[in-house]
Amino acid sequence: MNASSGYRICLSGALPLALGCLSTAATADCALTRELSFRHAEIGTIQVFRDPSSHAIEFTSQMQVNTDGAPDSYHPDDIGITHICNGVSVGRSCTWKAQCLPDFRRAKAEGFRGPTKICFFAMVSDPRGVPVLQGSTDPKPGYYVSTTALHQPGADPRTPDAQLDSNTVPFAVIPSTWQRSGDPGPKLGDVGVAYRRSNGKLAYFVVGDIGPRNKLGEGSVALHQALGNDPFVDRFGKRRAYKGIGGRDVLYLLFPDSARPGERLDATSIERVARPLLDRFGGIDRLKTCQ
Repeated sequence: MNASSGYRICLSGALPLALGCLSTAATADCALTRELSFRHAEIGTIQVFRDPSSHAIEFTSQMQVNTDGAPDSYHPDDIGITHICNGVSVGRSCTWKAQCLPDFRRAKAEGFRGPTKICFFAMVSDPRGVPVLQGSTDPKPGYYVSTTALHQPGADPRTPDAQLDSNTVPFAVIPSTWQRSGDPGPKLGDVGVAYRRSNGKLAYFVVGDIGPRNKLGEGSVALHQALGNDPFVDRFGKRRAYKGIGGRDVLYLLFPDSARPGERLDATSIERVARPLLDRFGGIDRLKTCQ
């Protein structure tokens, strides 16, 4: 079937008819257009679909954990809820390195002003490249200010108040290429719905951060918890937000051009925008059918 072909997807137990498929509840219009094939670095090809009527984008993937924006995400002594190497790159070319701790510790001993170069892409840094620590009036004094690509309106972007707190704001992540190109549509600030197939839980989210070009399927701590997953584990004696939702258990439905600039984002304000869009798509019944 070519890229412009429509798909009619039937529920298990549907009766095959000459004209298509009839769900056990009602006729389900799931003629979704295949928009693109996304090559995920970890789980293989993901088919990304578009709904012709609502223009919503739909795909099924895993959900890894993104703690960026949480005040307790990163700490100079690597005691945050995420390993410090998840938020930095190493060297003059800013190359991500999984085993970055020796370089990071050396750079920290140099006051981040010596020959060992560290790039902070998930933390706020000053013009000299030194990461910014939270002060006594911030939520987690002594921790770094972890940042998200999307900011809360009206706040200083160098402060924790400007970030989407992963612990409280349900947000998802899109590849950097989607944000730059505008293709296939969803961008920072747009809203969506996540449906976990194994337990039937549904949660509304905002697109709050961008990630690698070859990854698709990542969500905040709050989004994981809303879908019934506790991401926190004891890892090498530290409390880390590490446990994701594996396989292809999460169905994502994103609504391009749904961003509402100027409104502070929390679970309530996100749902207020996303719920009517889900209804326009056809509601939870059509979402379940189209999985």
